Amino acid sequence: MGRDQGYDEFVVGIGRAVVAELAPEESAVVDLVGREFLRDPGRLLAGGGGRAPVLGSGIGTVVSMVAPVALAVGASVYQHLVGKAGESLAKGTVALVRKVFRKQEDAAAEVRRVVVARALELGRSADEAERIADVVIAELGRDDDA
Repeated sequence: MGRDQGYDEFVVGIGRAVVAELAPEESAVVDLVGREFLRDPGRLLAGGGGRAPVLGSGIGTVVSMVAPVALAVGASVYQHLVGKAGESLAKGTVALVRKVFRKQEDAAAEVRRVVVARALELGRSADEAERIADVVIAELGRDDDA
């Protein structure tokens, strides 16, 4: 799937949290979309010419999905935090990545910057990018046992 079990778990966990908050109607498909994202993120995110990924409903309606954006944001945050922690964390667990987040001064501001930039790059509005960042930061700050 993805790079390692910690990466996969982190990315899909962030995806679930963002979808639950911003697009609960996508909750039923987030794991399926997550598997596709982990298999080939470029393919899943391609095809919109800079727009957010879309899903056809079969009735002539196209819905812009939050799940692929949430997963891509999760991947960017994971890469950012692992980069900050160094190679010893490269195969880290979700708990370890969260610990790095909580121990770093200004981590929330840095993660917000990463999330907003990636969400905007994927065609989301500034308001939605900020909302996604709020969810990601809350998810990273929660207890590992939650």
